[in-house]
Amino acid sequence: MQTACAFLLLTAILAQAEPSAQPSTVAASGPYAIARLDLPSGLSGKPEKLILALRGGKLASFWFVARQSGDQRLHLDDSTVALTRDSLAGKIAMRTGVGAGFQGAVTSAAMTLDLKLDAGRFSGSYGLEMNGTAYTSGKGTAGGVLETTPPAVDAVSPAGAWPSFWGPTLNMAAQDPPPLLDDFAAARPVWRSETYVPTGYGNAPDSRYFTRAIRSGNGGGGSSPVVADGTVYMYFYVPSPASPPALKGNPYWERTYKSDEEFKAAMAKAGANARETRWVLNHFRPLADDVVVAMDAATGATRWTAVLPLRSPNLQTHKHRGVSGVPLVSGNALFVPNLASRLYALDRATGKLLWETPTGPMKDTAGKPSGPHNPSPLLMGGHVVWSRGGSVYGLHPASGQENWKAPGGYYIPWSSGGKQRLIAFVADGIVCIDPADGKVLWKQEAVILAGAPLSAVVAGDVLLAAARAAKGAQPCYTGWQLSQTGARQVWKDEPFPPDENIPVTVAGGKAYLLGAQYIRVLDAATGRKCGERKFAPGEGGPGSNAWLGVAGRRLLFIPEGQHGRPHYMLLDSDLKTVGSIWAPTHTETTAYNSQPVICPVVDGRVFIRGGDGIYCYDLRRTVSARRRRG
Repeated sequence: MQTACAFLLLTAILAQAEPSAQPSTVAASGPYAIARLDLPSGLSGKPEKLILALRGGKLASFWFVARQSGDQRLHLDDSTVALTRDSLAGKIAMRTGVGAGFQGAVTSAAMTLDLKLDAGRFSGSYGLEMNGTAYTSGKGTAGGVLETTPPAVDAVSPAGAWPSFWGPTLNMAAQDPPPLLDDFAAARPVWRSETYVPTGYGNAPDSRYFTRAIRSGNGGGGSSPVVADGTVYMYFYVPSPASPPALKGNPYWERTYKSDEEFKAAMAKAGANARETRWVLNHFRPLADDVVVAMDAATGATRWTAVLPLRSPNLQTHKHRGVSGVPLVSGNALFVPNLASRLYALDRATGKLLWETPTGPMKDTAGKPSGPHNPSPLLMGGHVVWSRGGSVYGLHPASGQENWKAPGGYYIPWSSGGKQRLIAFVADGIVCIDPADGKVLWKQEAVILAGAPLSAVVAGDVLLAAARAAKGAQPCYTGWQLSQTGARQVWKDEPFPPDENIPVTVAGGKAYLLGAQYIRVLDAATGRKCGERKFAPGEGGPGSNAWLGVAGRRLLFIPEGQHGRPHYMLLDSDLKTVGSIWAPTHTETTAYNSQPVICPVVDGRVFIRGGDGIYCYDLRRTVSARRRRG
């Protein structure tokens, strides 16, 4: 399953931002088109689809829709491909990692296209020159179609949304979707984003093996896309070109390279080009630029890109144990948290920065960051609710002005009797906050393990959260009856075998607890066990940082969200696997530890953050079948 990446627009923006710390936004321009080609012999020597994105007649990104073993992602090096009124022709030069170990080496690969275009259909020849890789060289006759405007069937309903980390209903459940496929593997690949999105932590380099950057590129955090009004929004960060690499005195660098000459010789031996060498040096830049991108949900075309220079620490690591910000769409604004507990408000239509808090660039990294306690803001009680430094804040949506401050780190929403409330967790228990003014309405002492996203949830008027009876003991889930005056524990489950965390998702009054190769189902109101599944080897059971979403009658399940090679499954409400354990047809990535990369499901489409872009698949039963036949 490998792909290529386009840096063109983002590189241009960063080049403009380098001499200044001022935020900038660039709107994409020029006609956008998608070419869908059928190759009789692709990367694996078997029939394969190739999806090309073209901006102004030039190549913007491409996606070989195939599954390959390993992580040999294809990076775009250069392209002469040009789309005219009657042809699509040129050469795509690519780079890929080969060999064992984290560094390995890189080699070049190429594809040539010589296609005629007649009445929106392509026909002609192609060739693949794959050198020293697991891919197969070959040539043949290709056909396909050109889409200069998205087909009506690909339009995403403006009413469809997944506007925050928690989804439209704040419990990881999609809006009622159209009938979905029974097998994720049957989903139709729709697009890969025009914008290159850096890899997540699961595949990112680490200081122990920073030369992995030659193959994977630099990491860009563990955030997830959100969707609203036919637009996909994505936040990530990139090492800032205005922040010089801090090499002197760095033990990881000096243990590997004793001099500049030794470094240059090692890069030459690995076959690294200038960009790949820059990726290695980028690992040691102290500061990063924040990037927010708006994309068309029907095509993946970039609408605008905002760059906020020098606002984040450049956390280049494989094992980040904090959390990463996920944007919130509300009204005409997009609220974006970053890795340094900064919050931005952007105009959704233009990407213009409306306000930020705190303001201005960072001067230094202020130590290794762990990120905010809560990755995502909420809009409650007329305020943007946000957490940093062990406190919860209520900010004015239009100005970012701080209107109140309350104790708490991780928080979750609770609505009851027509009143909105925040349940926040402090060192010795639970507090209930009125989001209108920040007043603490009550506090309940409790020993609760709720410091990470998805580690607690409110179902109706019952709080579900993990607790530990004693140090070293297995945790168990507890249920707390919430009222306007306090909380009392009403049930306690038996000990639970965790992997690391115990994510919980509620659907239909049932709580699904994800443990080590095990899912337990509880009645959320009473704590009564009403189902379980123990996974045998090969059955795709939950591992580290698993995620469970809800889409109609299906549970969307990602068993592994930490180690870079996620698979995807559909389960029914009884936890039976529906269809296959699907290995995606794109370059994968994950987050790490406490917060998974989640996959919004909107209007029957699923939007997945891959290792080099956002990918869209059509899960609709009748539409996907009809489009595949056509």
